[in-house]
Amino acid sequence: MAASAQKAEEKAEAGTTKGGGLKLIVLVVGVVLLVAGGAVAAWFTGLFGKAGEAATAQAEADKKPATDPVPPAPQVAFVDLPDILVNLKSNGKRTRFLRLKVALEVGDPRAVEPIKQLTPRILDGFQLYLRALTAEEIEGSQGMVTLKEELLARINHAIAPARVVDVLFKEILVQ
Repeated sequence: MAASAQKAEEKAEAGTTKGGGLKLIVLVVGVVLLVAGGAVAAWFTGLFGKAGEAATAQAEADKKPATDPVPPAPQVAFVDLPDILVNLKSNGKRTRFLRLKVALEVGDPRAVEPIKQLTPRILDGFQLYLRALTAEEIEGSQGMVTLKEELLARINHAIAPARVVDVLFKEILVQ
């Protein structure tokens, strides 16, 4: 029996050594990971001086996409014209009306005041042209494009040498 007790004690000591060694390895690995994580955190927060700041700046630069310098936006201004209400040319007994709200896009903001001063001349050109139209001539997208081109040509003729870039329709109503 003494032999079997001695073998049991040897097995117990061997198990304790194996289990203790495994626990020691886990503990050492945990401490190493904790120290390494702290060192990395200290590096990126700048506790190690300028090297940490450079790394942080580089990391931020890597996050941002490389962009070309953006050119400055072109200067434009807009001039709202008074509402226009005209009766359209009609073939029947029924009278048709066109209500129009327009804004003018001006490429040079300095031209806004001269255009405002010439608004009566612009509206006169609109009235003469619009009263000659029928409702069918301004239907659909092609009719709208033609109307825009004609108004733009009449405006630029009325305000020369100033220039309007585009006519913007804010509202168009045919009744």
